[in-house]
Amino acid sequence: MPRSIKTVSEMNADALRYLAENTDITYLAEGSIARSLVEATNSEIARVQEYIASTYANVFPTTASGFYLDLIGEMFGLSRRTNIKASTSAEDRNIKLSVVTGTLGDRFPNPANSNLGLIPVGLTISTSDGQITYEVSENVEFPKDLTEVFVPATAVNAGTGSNVGRHKLVSHSGPADVNVTNLKEISNGASVETDDEFRFRILNQVLAAPTANAASIRLALASSPDIARVELLEFSRGAGTFDALLVPVGNTLSTDTRRIAQRAIEEVSAFGINGRVVEPEYVKFRVSVQLIPKQSLGLGALDANKISAKNAILAHFDSIPLGGELIINRLRADIVASLTTDIKDIRIIDLCIDKRPHAIRNIQLDKHQLFTPDNDNNEPAIRVI
Repeated sequence: MPRSIKTVSEMNADALRYLAENTDITYLAEGSIARSLVEATNSEIARVQEYIASTYANVFPTTASGFYLDLIGEMFGLSRRTNIKASTSAEDRNIKLSVVTGTLGDRFPNPANSNLGLIPVGLTISTSDGQITYEVSENVEFPKDLTEVFVPATAVNAGTGSNVGRHKLVSHSGPADVNVTNLKEISNGASVETDDEFRFRILNQVLAAPTANAASIRLALASSPDIARVELLEFSRGAGTFDALLVPVGNTLSTDTRRIAQRAIEEVSAFGINGRVVEPEYVKFRVSVQLIPKQSLGLGALDANKISAKNAILAHFDSIPLGGELIINRLRADIVASLTTDIKDIRIIDLCIDKRPHAIRNIQLDKHQLFTPDNDNNEPAIRVI
């Protein structure tokens, strides 16, 4: 049985009590030679005790931390995940540059070809406050007469601090009359793996090491920061097949994440077994809400409440899990809770599901379905008036 660690004061008290009860030493007051020797000795013993306790704790993966956990990981051939920069590709159709009048090629001419436009590598795209900045990661050529183009971009700084929600990247270093936004959240940036996260991988490595089993597949996919969990669907396409359903942290997965996940599955799958990465069946939604303000409410305050309502609606749909249920009363309650008392009431005007008008009532998703905003056709999925 492990014994609890004593403090210096407790060791001093025990030692002085022992001397008083079992020896002829009677003068143990402050400043006495006996007491000074006890205190000096116990201070050194305390340091040795702390060293032994720390060394003992760092021997086992369940209690080791920091550098010592890294050493244990090396024994299993594992290393701690380092900082990862958030990114999105042009294939994701996420970060969009667009113009209202004219063409995008007029704002970004291509010096080498007058029939093409060129968005240069290094163009910066940032949030309104400039706290989070992305850079276009490669030159993007496009037909000159286009009015919108999707670009690949990578965060300037690594870590989770560069992850952004939808429509947060609204500023850029290009021409002022060009608009920019991100239609989807970007959540694949990751900070240095914590001790708990690394410990989880180490403790599961024994099961995953043989590969070709469920543990090895889940562990191979767990390293991606924008994958919340993985559901394995056995025999999804017949004998010898399985699908790995990737449940995203937000409402969508990036193309790079899907590609990396597919490679990870292929590395740990057995010979003759076909594994495939799949995403949830996305159910696209549009919703319009009307705010009913008091007569005295100014336009500035009304606009602020509209923004709060949009954020509340988006947060509510984001909170609905895979196979969950949209409950209209809870949606309404979340919207009302986000508003000031200057708003008397709200009214949900319309609800569209997969581009079709839907009765304003609860919606139960199938077990592999997930809500995602319908940002197609350049129209906002959430409209507050």
